[in-house]
Amino acid sequence: MVVGIGVCLLALFVVGSVSAQGKRAIRRPGQSPNGFLSPAVAAGDFIYLSGSLSGGDDIDTQTRGVLDNLGEVLELAGVGYDRVASATVYLTDAANFQGMNGVFREYFATDPPVRTTVRTDLAREGALVEISLIAIRNGAERTVLRPDGWPDTAPYSYGIKSGDTVFLPGLLGRNYADGSSAEGGIQGETRAIFENARQILALADMTLNDVVQSRVFITDTALFRDMNTAYSEHFSEIPPARATVRADLMGPGLNLEITMVAVAGEKERITRPNADGTPGRLSPTLSHAVRVGDRLYLSGMLGVNDETRNSTEAQSRQTLATIGRTLEVAGFGVEDLVEGIVYLTDMSEWAEMNTAYREVITVDAPTRAAIGTGLMSGDGRVEIMFTAVR
Repeated sequence: MVVGIGVCLLALFVVGSVSAQGKRAIRRPGQSPNGFLSPAVAAGDFIYLSGSLSGGDDIDTQTRGVLDNLGEVLELAGVGYDRVASATVYLTDAANFQGMNGVFREYFATDPPVRTTVRTDLAREGALVEISLIAIRNGAERTVLRPDGWPDTAPYSYGIKSGDTVFLPGLLGRNYADGSSAEGGIQGETRAIFENARQILALADMTLNDVVQSRVFITDTALFRDMNTAYSEHFSEIPPARATVRADLMGPGLNLEITMVAVAGEKERITRPNADGTPGRLSPTLSHAVRVGDRLYLSGMLGVNDETRNSTEAQSRQTLATIGRTLEVAGFGVEDLVEGIVYLTDMSEWAEMNTAYREVITVDAPTRAAIGTGLMSGDGRVEIMFTAVR
């Protein structure tokens, strides 16, 4: 798992140019800056790593290969596994969960990162696991948060605080102190998740009002409306940027998992403009984007209309145009993007999405994970979520 010192020294020569204040693309030796993603992007106190895949015939081999790949990128960025704050694990088969878990524990044996694990499709045939990470630069705070009475036996932490930011894991609708599941169906699960988040954030003197981004994974689109009703109870002023997709979970009998990022400080709600420049409509459940300090968290956006309904490439192009307008009204640009997640309903159409993506993302690209999930829009084929830093 240890990469040679020479690779670390080589990092001095493979960082990308600073295309935005504080943003630094990190590339492998010899890698062109013109690719559609960067292995890692450093911005402020955080280092964002793209989703990584690996070869191998079984889950142990692939998980080890993925984490070794990510370890090389971490070292190019000048940090180690101990600086990782957040991990997102995408599995193609929930039966591989325990195998992945065993290897994950080896790499993160002490004070592990927060983690989200869901079942999705992946871009490469035969791939069993993809993992993306967010790490914290050396010298910045990395404090593990665990409410009293919650067990410390899981291979992930319940919260990682760094300065004004708290990363939360994929939280489930259960009582973490005794392991019991929430009652009351999907709305009971939703309320239990936010009660869990409230307890974690309280350890950092923060509240749900500090949540700026959420990623919602729901097992059945038919539950979306009821989930939304309970979700909206918790955000009275500036709801976080959000993406909601259909994915299977690791826990039996559970229908919902929500991952959140909270940032203390004054926030601004950004509303995306329409194509003709007129103001868009506010959503009662999410902000199109939330600006806090030098960061902008964008909701997952779609590009469905009568002209794009039957084309993934056209929807991707429309989605990226909407993202561009949202960035502009917030005072950001494409060059400020540091992290992206692409949700596709059909991974066989990955190349169509990528054709449109590469027209917009041309140099020192953000990190990216591209995975196959269901979307809440019946006609939606692609949804894209970004974080930007100036």
